[in-house]
Amino acid sequence: MSGASVDTPAEVFDAALRVTSPRLALKPGLKAIKKGEGHGQIVAEAPERLLGSAAIDDDCRASDPHGNRWDYVIGYGRASKAIAYFVEVHSAETSEVLKVERKLRWLQNLLLKPPQRKLAALGREYHWVASGRINIPQHTQQFKYLNSTLKKVGLRGPVKRLTLT
Repeated sequence: MSGASVDTPAEVFDAALRVTSPRLALKPGLKAIKKGEGHGQIVAEAPERLLGSAAIDDDCRASDPHGNRWDYVIGYGRASKAIAYFVEVHSAETSEVLKVERKLRWLQNLLLKPPQRKLAALGREYHWVASGRINIPQHTQQFKYLNSTLKKVGLRGPVKRLTLT
């Protein structure tokens, strides 16, 4: 769009995904979320604000078959802006904390690449949704690492249910 018109959050999110490389395929609402992999655990407080979703893991598999790929990006309209919720659905066990960290680092590196500049420019949040129980006891080194180092780089969770707001 040009002139004095302002792009809607949906247009901004769609445009950000259209130029990514590898291409992230926009699906309506939460359709990119697979059954058994977060489907039903991720909901929108206001479903009409959903801007769509993309399966990062699936869409990046061919270009990085051995990478620790992140799962999803979900667009949500907040205060007339597009917000990118980056969501990893993964088992929340003590032994998995470092694997989720590797996935987060992979995602952050992906967002540094020029084709992702529009996506990286959006307001964003990183969330870990537990695919089962949460078993990271507070006395463990992994719990402390999760709640210090990983929290400082923006990782939230793990949670059993994520409500987009």
